[in-house]
Amino acid sequence: MTDEDKALLETIGVRFRAKRNDLYYSLRDLSHLTGISTGTLNGIEKGKDLTLTNFLTLCRSLQIQPTVFFQHDIVFNSPYSLPPDAQERISLSKKLDDLVYHSDFFHSARRVSEVLAHLGIDKSQSNKFSVYLSNYCEEGALVYQQHGNYKTYRKKR
Repeated sequence: MTDEDKALLETIGVRFRAKRNDLYYSLRDLSHLTGISTGTLNGIEKGKDLTLTNFLTLCRSLQIQPTVFFQHDIVFNSPYSLPPDAQERISLSKKLDDLVYHSDFFHSARRVSEVLAHLGIDKSQSNKFSVYLSNYCEEGALVYQQHGNYKTYRKKR
């Protein structure tokens, strides 16, 4: 968990505690209203143990709109990065989407080897790309025709 997330959870916990105190509820009272144990409520008020389910339950029980907690935009930066194979898969998917949806490349029938050559990808990836292209066929973006031991793919007319 990032320091920013910890600080946000602590702020949320403080606000929940302040609202509970404004309503003169004890932890036990709030536990009866929410079904959340007093130990968990205590942790939430200290900035720990907050699940989305508990967050929404507390908002409803304490009559707090969730938007009150998120007045400012959050910074979009994941604490971890994707592994290289996932990054490569995403990059290839984007390139293939561009070919299928945003170009005239598939206006004529194409073999997998032609797709690989166009994208500058090694032929060892042909089985994987056959699966990718078959998925586009299932979605209805492409159609294929079997020619002996290979297929050609083109846009649906």
